[in-house]
This record gives sequence, C-alpha cells and structure tokens, in this order.
Amino acid sequence: MATLKEIASKANVSQSTVSRVLNHDSTIFVTDETKKKIFEIAEELEYKTLKERKNKTKKDLKIKVGIIEMYDTAMQLEDPYYLLLRNVVEKECFENNIDVVKLFKKDNEYINDDVEAIIAIGKFEKEEINSMNKITNNIVFLDSSPNDNLYDSVKVNFKSGVKQALSNLKKLGHKKIGYIGCIKTLSDEKVYEVDDRYKYYLEYMKENNMEYKKYLINCESMTSIDGYNSVKKFIDEKNELPTAFFITNDTVATGVYRAIQENNIKIGKEISIIGFNDSIICTHMNPSLSSVRVHIEYLAQSAVVLVNERINFERTYPKKVIIPSELIIRESVCKII
Repeated sequence: MATLKEIASKANVSQSTVSRVLNHDSTIFVTDETKKKIFEIAEELEYKTLKERKNKTKKDLKIKVGIIEMYDTAMQLEDPYYLLLRNVVEKECFENNIDVVKLFKKDNEYINDDVEAIIAIGKFEKEEINSMNKITNNIVFLDSSPNDNLYDSVKVNFKSGVKQALSNLKKLGHKKIGYIGCIKTLSDEKVYEVDDRYKYYLEYMKENNMEYKKYLINCESMTSIDGYNSVKKFIDEKNELPTAFFITNDTVATGVYRAIQENNIKIGKEISIIGFNDSIICTHMNPSLSSVRVHIEYLAQSAVVLVNERINFERTYPKKVIIPSELIIRESVCKII
C-alpha cells in the first residue's frame, strides 16, 4: 500500500495536504493541478504495488491508439475514478508498446489523428460515437457498452459487487441497510436511468424481505460535498438511521463520513459503511473504509487485449468482457450484537 509519506514526497507537498486531498476536504486551498498530481501519484504507486509485474515478453504491437474521455479534468477531480482509470490504461498501453494520443473535440467532431483504434472511457451519446466511427470502427468502450452487436466493451460486474456487500452486512446481523448515492445516473447510452447499483440494491433487499424505504438517501451528484449535504439533511430532519449504509462510490463516502462523525456517531462501532470502487482513499480514511473493489488494472488490461485482437489478429466480431468485483473488508463494518 502506498503511504501518505511516499505520496507527499513525490508530490512535494505535506502529508496533511495529501490526506486532505484524498479525503476530498473542500476547505483546502490547493490548485486543481496539485490535486490532480496527488491523485495520479497515489494511483501510480498503488498500481506498481498491485502489479508487481512478472517480466512478461513484450510484443512490438506498433499500434497507435486514441484515448477519448467522457469527463474533463475538473469533473474528474470531483470523482477521480475516471482519472485513475485513464492513467492505468495509459500505463498498460506503454507496457505493451502501444502509442497513445488523446483525441479532442472540435465543433462536435473528434479530431482525426490517424489512429488504428480508440479506447473510449465512460459513456457517450450516439453523435459522439458516430464521430468516433469516422476515425475508426475499432472502438473499445471502457465502463460502458452502447452496442454489443457492433463494439467491443469492458464493464464491471455491479450485480456481484452489490450482492457481496449486502450479503456481508446481512451475515453480520444488519437488517436495516440504507443506500446513499444517485438513484439515476448516466446509462451506457448516456441518458439518465436507474443506476445499476441501486437496481441491484433494491433487488437484494426485496428478495430478502429487508426494510429499506426509510433509509434511501438520493444525492444530487456523485461527489463528496453532495454526500455530506444529503446525509446532514437526513440526520437534521431526525430520520431514523439504519445500522448500515451501502454507498455507491468512495468519493461520496468521504462526505458521508464527515456528516456522520460531526454527529458523534462512531463508524465501525455504531454504524457500518461499505463503499464502491475501493479507490486509494479507502485506506487513508479513519476508520479505513470497506469497499467493493473495481479492478481497474484488469479493466485496462482487457481493453488493451481487445485492441490487440482487433489489429494484430484481425478479429472482426465484437466482444464484451465483464470484470468481477471483490469486497474488501476494513474497519468501517461491525457486527450487530
């Protein structure tokens, strides 16, 4: 695990600054560039630790790949999941001797850079996809699957991850498990629909005849500040708290932590919390956050493999890869006595 000291040393900032940035402290005064640098260094150090790569034979693929991102840097800093995913994709390409260029929009069209394939990170509208097709039809969608019959895609197994989290809480004796996050988020077609994590949460709660309606907290966005505001309002209105919360991502969880701890409720003792993504911030929260791990290194590996198959092995049919998620238990959960 990367330590605060290691990250601070490489970023040339204090350990306190690293901790506050990773925990989305809205009162800290540092530039977006510094925040971005801290997140990237944290993920780089964690990536190296996770990989400890065996010296695999590198094949000279001689491929030029364009990277297209759903969010700009400012939006990525609100929820750095896509920022970290892009960084790992770029590292994976580098390790496989693939040249990477970032494709930008101009007049609603992506600028052609003579690439052989595109890795599109996030969700995209039909017009955006049509613009990509003008450059190449060798497109891998990462974290979405807009058309299984035409395009390669790599996605996370949300259903398994949600079930693991809720099953663990149930085994610990929790019968009142709340949900915090956006009930509606962008779908694979980039339109607002019921979020997969919420859908599978409802499915599990209903199948197990567990109470949930009183414990739903719908955030305006998947950010730390909205996590904080939503939970603060819920508590201020004297609503009954559940014994546990499932939260749709770790960034929202940082805000939830602050709202709960301001009300002198002990996380991991009086209430249990499980997040989603298992980002670098989880181990630096107090208490450390239990979370469903999204293996972004596997997502990146799969995207590069799909590109390689399309270009070097001339595969013509589309593939969809589903990457399993894994529950990581830390200090934020407790057993109901």
